[in-house]
Amino acid sequence: MARRSSNHAPSYLGVDEHPRIYIRGYINQTQTILRWITALVSVVCIGGCHPDKTILPDTMLPDAVVDDAPLPGYSDLIERYNATAEHLSPIRADARVDMVWIDEKGKKKNEHGDGRFMFIKPGRVVLEVEELGRGFWAGADGERYWFLDFLDKRIAYVGRFEDLDGKDIENLPLPVNPADLLHVLGLAPIDPSVVPDEPAVERIRGYLLVEPPGLGLRLLLDPATARPVRVDLMDKLGRSAVVCTLKNPVTVRPGDPDDVFSGEIASVVDIIMPRREARMTLTMKKPIHSDKHIRETYFDFDKLYKALKMKELLDLDRVEDAPIE
Repeated sequence: MARRSSNHAPSYLGVDEHPRIYIRGYINQTQTILRWITALVSVVCIGGCHPDKTILPDTMLPDAVVDDAPLPGYSDLIERYNATAEHLSPIRADARVDMVWIDEKGKKKNEHGDGRFMFIKPGRVVLEVEELGRGFWAGADGERYWFLDFLDKRIAYVGRFEDLDGKDIENLPLPVNPADLLHVLGLAPIDPSVVPDEPAVERIRGYLLVEPPGLGLRLLLDPATARPVRVDLMDKLGRSAVVCTLKNPVTVRPGDPDDVFSGEIASVVDIIMPRREARMTLTMKKPIHSDKHIRETYFDFDKLYKALKMKELLDLDRVEDAPIE
């Protein structure tokens, strides 16, 4: 099949076909925060249609750019992508999380909080948000991922990456695992030697579209920088379960005067579920290339569980979400 080049987005990118979608059912604060961790997104559905209360944007694609250059080879493009991702560690940044959804009465609701984002390659990540002693810690250590909820009941959720294979992300309590969050932010490298079937690279509105094999991702890359401007997390049927748009890149500051590092990260990440009307915005502030103030305990689930005085532990790998004795 020949490679395609188009200024029109295919329907799975949510432009040519972008129906209004409404939320139904029941939602509570703990479920909302749990399903909206950083790149960690979802809400339960709520009832009734509310045409004047839509939350999804009119378009989830960036403005078109002009790029008349020949389409690059897949491996060359991914190597450009990796060249920046490889150096974006360690990183710490101030973070703000804003969430919006429609409640059971059809009213638009908002939650927000301030905290920190920390990342050390290859797979240690933390998003911590706290307001007046209430909040959550979401993180991973490369083997396990977790969410510690101390909003109300002090419940901890934990699972293993090896047990995520084959699960439908929309049916998980954490429908976007932290490894995908690193891909969303452009922090995780991709193997350039594993090449998808043709067309391996397509042009959409001037951007370069790729779907790395085996990752459940579609990436829309800026042709000038090879950095992601949109990342789709796919379900088992190849549909966009979660759409993440990345905007306003900012420079990651060197950690000390001798640091020759230079790089950028998106400062605003919108995380959207197209089939459910709910949205989270993660804003990164003052990112710095440094591990100063990043403690090993931040990536230690067992120590965090004790330090935050959690009262209940739920194993996400079990069939039933029953408390572990």
